[in-house]
Amino acid sequence: MADTIPADSTVASVWGKLKNPRQYVAGVRQKMMTCAKQHGNAEVKIGVTGRGYQPCYRVTYTTGDAEHIYGSYWDNHQPLEREDALNQNWGTASMTADEVDSFLREKINWKSPTGKAK
Repeated sequence: MADTIPADSTVASVWGKLKNPRQYVAGVRQKMMTCAKQHGNAEVKIGVTGRGYQPCYRVTYTTGDAEHIYGSYWDNHQPLEREDALNQNWGTASMTADEVDSFLREKINWKSPTGKAK
């Protein structure tokens, strides 16, 4: 068994490894939606220095050609106080806010108020 998850891991690819997948992805989604509301977009990368059970994550947004860090968080969605958030700790792949939202809705079989799966 590998000591760390692959560098191109995403929230979706570690779903089956997560300690509390629904709670974790819902928390990531909430941070991303807040970022997207404030900045118009959001992406997330997860920390790839562990086994994927409870990865830290970083939410970023872009303006023009520049990427900005919105925040880096522990698996419990509390901010990382210091930059354990070194760039080499983050995965190479990311997911957008829409991708995370769609992924979570699919996993929890979310239905719209009309009763149809969205």
